[in-house]
Amino acid sequence: MASLIVAVVASMAAGFIVWGADRRRSRYGIFLLPGLALAAGLLLWVVLQLAGAGSDPDLHWLVWALPPAAAAVAAVTGALIIGPAREARDTADLERVLRL
Repeated sequence: MASLIVAVVASMAAGFIVWGADRRRSRYGIFLLPGLALAAGLLLWVVLQLAGAGSDPDLHWLVWALPPAAAAVAAVTGALIIGPAREARDTADLERVLRL
């Protein structure tokens, strides 16, 4: 149970850190990147538990270390994909409105 709590807190923290470092963060909500990070971290935690890594003493550290790492990767990937697309769409909408 402690590994689940650590996975949740570390995944959310990684998502908020990536959100705070993103210069396009004003283009989307505050919970988008932490939500993506949380989903990725918890999905990996469940997969590792089902694979038996949580009960194996030699592999138990994977349950603690991999979910936050996967959460950070998912948040960075989300920021790199969603940020520019949203910025381009917002700029196009703004130009369309200003031409009226």
